[in-house]
Amino acid sequence: MIYKIYRAPSYKEAVLKAKMELGNDIYILSRKDIKEGGVFGLFSKKLVEITVAKKEEKVMDKKANSRKIEVEAPVSKKNNEISEDYQKRLFEELNAIKGRLNDLIDGDKKKENNKEILSPYKKLFKENDFSESFIRNWELSFEKELTLKDAKDPKVIVNRIVNYINGLVEIADPIAPGKDKPEVVVLVGPTGVGKTTTIAKLAATYGVLKKHKVELVTIDSYRIAAIEQLGKYAELMQIPLTIINTREEFKEYLRGCNAELVFVDTAGRSQKNNMGLAELRNVLDGARGKLDIHLVISATTKYRDAVDIFTRFNQLLYEKVIITKLDETNTVGSIISALEKNRKLSYFTTGQSVPDDIELASKEKIVKLLAFDELIDSDVENKEIKVG
Repeated sequence: MIYKIYRAPSYKEAVLKAKMELGNDIYILSRKDIKEGGVFGLFSKKLVEITVAKKEEKVMDKKANSRKIEVEAPVSKKNNEISEDYQKRLFEELNAIKGRLNDLIDGDKKKENNKEILSPYKKLFKENDFSESFIRNWELSFEKELTLKDAKDPKVIVNRIVNYINGLVEIADPIAPGKDKPEVVVLVGPTGVGKTTTIAKLAATYGVLKKHKVELVTIDSYRIAAIEQLGKYAELMQIPLTIINTREEFKEYLRGCNAELVFVDTAGRSQKNNMGLAELRNVLDGARGKLDIHLVISATTKYRDAVDIFTRFNQLLYEKVIITKLDETNTVGSIISALEKNRKLSYFTTGQSVPDDIELASKEKIVKLLAFDELIDSDVENKEIKVG
C-alpha cells in the first residue's frame, strides 16, 4: 500500500489533489481540520488534512502483461484524454479558488490600511461629539470608496469628508415676508434653549434693519419673566406684541393681522411633557394656512437628548431647525448626528446680542466648526502610510 497526506482549504480540494496524483482508486483513511501558518503574520489558515492509501500494482507475467497491453491499449488512450481534460478543469477550478483567496487577502489588507489612514479623522469626529452610529456609517462608506491615490492625500480626504457631511445636511431658505397674507414663523423647543432671545433677533433683523412690517406674538402664559423680556424688546423696537392663550384667540388675531411677518414665541416644553406639547399643538392648529415652524435646540445638547427632542416634537410638524448657543461650545456633532431626514437647518445663534448674534445656517459654518482643515497642516500630511 502507498500512504500519503494531503492538505487543502476544503475536503473536496484535498481529495482532488490526491486523485490527481494517485488516481481514482484511493482509500480515505482519515480526515481532520487543522490550522497552518498565516498570511503576513496576521491570521492562520484553516485547512483540511486527509490521509489516503492506494494499492501498489502487482507484477504480472510477461504473457499476461502483454495481453493486457494489447487488449487495453485503445482504452488507455481514451482514459488519458479524459484524464487530461479532467486535470485541465481541475487546475482552472484551483486557480479560481486561489484568485478568490487572494482577493480576500487583498481586501483585508486594504481594510486594515484604510483604518490606519482614517484613524485621525475618526478621532476628530469623536472630539466633535458625533455619534458612534454616524462615525461607523461614515467609516464604512469611506472604506469601500477610498482609493490608493486618495489615501495618500489628506487634502483629498478632508474634501471628501466635507462633501459627505454636506450630503447629509440640508439648508433652509431664509425667512421671507408674506405678500397677500402674513408669514407666520413659530419657534418651538425645550426650556432654556434661547427661543425668546432668538425671536427678538429675528424681529429686529426684519422689522428694524430690513423695515418690514413685523408683529410679535407670545403663546406663553406660564413664564411671566419671558413675557416681560419680550415686551421690553418689542417696546425698544416699536413692534406690536400680542399675548395669546387659546386657539380661538390665535385664530381671531390672525384674522385681523395685516403684518408681513409674525414671529410667534412659545413656552418652553420638556420633550417628555406630551400633554404640554398637545396643548401647544391645539393652539397652533387655530392658524389659517401653513405655519413656518422652527425647532430651536442648543448646540450643547447631548446626542441622545437631541434624538429624543427631535422625535417628541415631531407632533408639532416642524420642518426647520435653529441651533443656538454656538458660542458656548465648539462642537455640533451631536446635533448633526441626530438631525432627521427632511429637516433643514435655518439659523445659527452665537451669543446674546440683539440683533447681531444670529446668522443664516450654512454648510461652510458647520465645516469650519469641525476644524478638519487642521489635519491638512498636521503630521498626517507628512506621515508615511503604507497602502496596498
